[in-house]
Amino acid sequence: MDIKLKIKNKLYKGIEDISIDKSMQSIANSFSMNIFKGDTVDISNNDLIQILKDDEVFFTGYMDNYNLSIADTKKPLLIAGRSKAMDLVDCNIFENKQYNNRTPLQIVKDLISPFDITVSSSLSLDPLTTFNTKIGETYFTAINRLCKQTNILPISTKNGNIELVKNQKTTSSIILTDTDFVDLKYIQSYPNRYSSYTYKKETAAENVEDGVVEDTDIERFRPFVAANDEDKTNTDLANWKKNNDIANSISLTGVVTNWDLEINTIVKIETSLVQNSFLIKDINYSKSNSGTVSNITFVNKDLFDV
Repeated sequence: MDIKLKIKNKLYKGIEDISIDKSMQSIANSFSMNIFKGDTVDISNNDLIQILKDDEVFFTGYMDNYNLSIADTKKPLLIAGRSKAMDLVDCNIFENKQYNNRTPLQIVKDLISPFDITVSSSLSLDPLTTFNTKIGETYFTAINRLCKQTNILPISTKNGNIELVKNQKTTSSIILTDTDFVDLKYIQSYPNRYSSYTYKKETAAENVEDGVVEDTDIERFRPFVAANDEDKTNTDLANWKKNNDIANSISLTGVVTNWDLEINTIVKIETSLVQNSFLIKDINYSKSNSGTVSNITFVNKDLFDV
């Protein structure tokens, strides 16, 4: 596998160590890399960075940190940064704005129009009656609040733009077996499972009912209660919280020796440890003298689709 760095249409090789993190829960994925001849790299904080895998774009973003040093006869350069949507995470909205009868895609397009970022979606999205931005909140906070309201996710693409998604509806043709994994761990976690989920709206209105749902798998008394500050009904939010807690309670972590897999993909796992279909939620891609690997977090395939 050949990894190159592209800046100002110039290609750089000699990347000794590289790590890239992609997640379905982040629109600003991150990277870090060491370059053997760092003093030859012409880069500033405004330059768009592309990481190429076998001459195809694998990651696009901007630099957060630049660290050039001298070690023996080398001048290694450490570059770290995030995908293009980093500016949406860091920057704040300076005015209240109300959107009426606009789809989430239309709203996000308008919100991010000052930035060099595009948004797309293959989903059929219904218009919202109303949505309001808040002065001082980050662009990501507003987008995330909008997406949570409509049960979708904003994720970062290889080109650094945004895609509004739910998880894949069908399992891909990929089948992973024991021989594909260097390591595989099956995890069950129950601290965030509750016998009942209750949300209460902080309002003076008398006709607003609490949202209460039960998780019958938790037999002992373990209540969860919270105030509803989201743009969802109490019952919808209680169901959303319960279903996500259930989906998050079981996961797999595995290591494979390639960069062929991507987040937001459902794959079939047929191993001696577990046999089922799982959603790829997070991946850390790394390449160094010790080899090329992907550390993957697989979760319940229904996560983010509830």
